[in-house]
Amino acid sequence: MFFFKKCLSLPTLTETKMKMTAKIMKKMRLKVPDNMKDVNTMTGQFVLSFLATTISIALTFGSAHIVEQRKKKAEKREIVMMLMYDMQSTLKMLDECDSCLNCFFDKQVEILENPETFNDKRFDLVHLAPRLDYPLTLENIFTSSIETINTIGNTVFVESVSIFYDIRSKYKHEIFDDFIKNMQDCIANIDSLAAFSETKDYPLISDLYIIDLKMIFEQCKQMMYVSDEELQTFVNERYKLDKAHDTTIGIRYQQAAKENVKRLLKFEEALEKLEKANK
Repeated sequence: MFFFKKCLSLPTLTETKMKMTAKIMKKMRLKVPDNMKDVNTMTGQFVLSFLATTISIALTFGSAHIVEQRKKKAEKREIVMMLMYDMQSTLKMLDECDSCLNCFFDKQVEILENPETFNDKRFDLVHLAPRLDYPLTLENIFTSSIETINTIGNTVFVESVSIFYDIRSKYKHEIFDDFIKNMQDCIANIDSLAAFSETKDYPLISDLYIIDLKMIFEQCKQMMYVSDEELQTFVNERYKLDKAHDTTIGIRYQQAAKENVKRLLKFEEALEKLEKANK
């Protein structure tokens, strides 16, 4: 009997919910009407239930909206950092390419000043051939996906990145590809090397391209508030992922190589058996 009395004296779920709603309204500095103060009245129960439902819906949709906005912001930042990382990686490759062009020109002058050393040193020129093998995956995604561009939102930044990729493409075709094509002929003999006078222009044109690209890169960093520390942190994380990927590939390759050796041994054993059977 005591238990039932105790249960009757406990506040109902509706009363608790309405009291909590009234407290929320007070915290939000909303005036609680007099007929709502007494939760036992029919009007108070109805109004407080209505308000409790409304506040609950508002909080649910409001929370969902906040989560969605944070998700979009994180996606935008991730895309921006990936583009900045790609641009920085490109500049490092172009600097290395530019260094090779300058070294090639210096070696060319050295050989032309001492023509008798051509046969001994011409293969040094081959080793100085620049390399430019940056991936185009991110550029293709950026240029072909309107959703990616819309996620970034900053049209000036998008335009700057597009210009960067356009100049990068011109550098590859007008400097790198052209240099490699002409270099193959210049090491045939001393006369061909002397006729390869365009080499003196490659380093200068290369510098002009790289200076322009570096300016765009710095402008993009400032535009999107990307600090050197944030970019380096992103680079380090990518390095860890790439290293882990390379390690996994290496392990799987070793396993595949071992399996292939076993197959070859079985194949040779089968051939030996076949030869013995035919004798």
